Amino acid sequence: MFNQLHYLISDLKRWPWKSLNEIFYNIFEFGIWAVIFYRLGRFLYLINIPIIKIFFRLLSFFIYKFTELFLGVVLRPGTDIGPGLYIGHTGNIRISSDVKAGKNLSIGTGVFIAMKGLGTKGVPVLGDNIYIGVGAKILGPIKIGNNVRVGANAVVVKDVPDNATVVGVPARIIERN
Repeated sequence: MFNQLHYLISDLKRWPWKSLNEIFYNIFEFGIWAVIFYRLGRFLYLINIPIIKIFFRLLSFFIYKFTELFLGVVLRPGTDIGPGLYIGHTGNIRISSDVKAGKNLSIGTGVFIAMKGLGTKGVPVLGDNIYIGVGAKILGPIKIGNNVRVGANAVVVKDVPDNATVVGVPARIIERN
């Protein structure tokens, strides 16, 4: 539960804060607010004190709905994302509540990470240091390795190994380091 506060600090460190100008613009950046609201909602969601838990889960639900309605980011408090979450720009980002992701996840606008929607169950599991480009879709019970880059508008429906770059519909590996 208290890890979420440490994770938030790691999230905020991914943004530039060196000058007064950067601080001013970051305060008005919706991506930062989406991450802050997610971490706050996740913190409240993880409080597991009987009876009081119901109140905190309800409060985390309202924070999640506020983020969905006003920032365009569907990132439920049940989603387990490690430290270093970076959302550059908000708008039409949807991540299923069962998704698990490691540290340093970077997400572009229009990203979907969820089930396929074909009657199959299961959501993606993401490793560490992943960049997901604008409009990319990661669907189904697949595993995305560490140090992976997913190109803009790619549709990933198969496992991706470590240190790979994938692009296209359906996504294919174009580079491996």
